[in-house]
Amino acid sequence: MKFNKKESNRTFVPKKIGETLTNVNRKYSSKFGKNEFLILSKWPIIVGKFFADHSEPDKISRVTEGFNELEEPIFKNFLHVRVSAAAAVEFQHYKDMIIEKINSFFGYKAIGGLRLQQNFKSKTKISNIEKSEVKITEKEREIIKNEIEAINDEELQNSIVNLGASINREDNK
Repeated sequence: MKFNKKESNRTFVPKKIGETLTNVNRKYSSKFGKNEFLILSKWPIIVGKFFADHSEPDKISRVTEGFNELEEPIFKNFLHVRVSAAAAVEFQHYKDMIIEKINSFFGYKAIGGLRLQQNFKSKTKISNIEKSEVKITEKEREIIKNEIEAINDEELQNSIVNLGASINREDNK
């Protein structure tokens, strides 16, 4: 019988947690570059709530723009952003300001342009306004009807009563 004496992986020497996690961090942080990670994690801060709800940064691509006097390539970085169709026109309109915000966030010209793709689907489904279960009492309904009895249109009266009920729901939240 042949015994192989393998070296133990354990060193029995205390290590810092940061040293232990470097391989784990390297595995996950290498998926994105530093700029991509920062843009992805700080997207709501950079572009604001509206654009953060309707868009998502995808990747950064580098395109050769030309060559300098030493014949070295000059690259221009483009940020690919997935945008919902509802906000695409407004995003296009504010494109230069968004590029400026990204570059001022980094302190240098990290992004030279944006490439928009209209295929963003929000992870949080935007649904109809949730109706709460708070109802108005019959007494409140009669008070509202007494106020609007001069209105001849029954459909308009019902709309005003429903409006009063929704205002009451908002006040009780």
